[in-house]
Amino acid sequence: MKRPKVSLDIETIPPTIRPYLKGATFYNSSCSEQAKTLYVVGADRAFLKISKRGTLEREYKMTEFLHGHHLAPKAIAYESDPENDYLFSEAVSGEDGTADQHFENPGKLAAVFGEYLRVLHSLPTAGCPYTNRTAELLVDGAGKGIDLSQLDEFMYSASDNVIIHGDYCLPNIIMDHFSLKGFIDLGYGGVGDRHFDIYWGLWTLHYNLKTDIYRDIFLDAYGRSDVDLDGLNYFAKLVELMD
Repeated sequence: MKRPKVSLDIETIPPTIRPYLKGATFYNSSCSEQAKTLYVVGADRAFLKISKRGTLEREYKMTEFLHGHHLAPKAIAYESDPENDYLFSEAVSGEDGTADQHFENPGKLAAVFGEYLRVLHSLPTAGCPYTNRTAELLVDGAGKGIDLSQLDEFMYSASDNVIIHGDYCLPNIIMDHFSLKGFIDLGYGGVGDRHFDIYWGLWTLHYNLKTDIYRDIFLDAYGRSDVDLDGLNYFAKLVELMD
């Protein structure tokens, strides 16, 4: 992605993070309106994410958890002030799943995207700081006044039994020529139902590649024996209701 050079007054950043920023050059790497993300090029390369207070704690803790399994960058510092959260993380080598080098071989991209999701879902859940992600989703839906009884048609009982990313889309996986370097943007992760990630994996392949022809490659690479179509439909409906 293109990252325009920007300025930053480091005196506005919490003191524990400022030493990492001295003499650095900053580039805008934001991809959402909810958070400002800066690519920091100094003695080392890193990312500084700034968002509303209370919104980055989960991402920090999940990044730490997955870093312990060598599947996420190191979270160097996490701080808050009265208005904002600040998450400073190392930049791992490679490019995200939407890079040209990956799009040039969409079949291989779909295959490794499924394989790496299986790696994530095969992690032990012990020590994960968030243990009921699916339950949280349902509580959020109910809080928004959504009629969750509409999910009953699928005869599927959602569960919290694997580590999920929570936003398993191509921009949130970093690879170096298809070799996994880490998962990023983990603010929706925790122990949840595998079909939530599988749904989003299929969604992003369709959205980014503008076709569904790689759907089967992704599902085969993940392992069809653990994919329940009712589970996929369940979460497709839940996402639709919450949209």
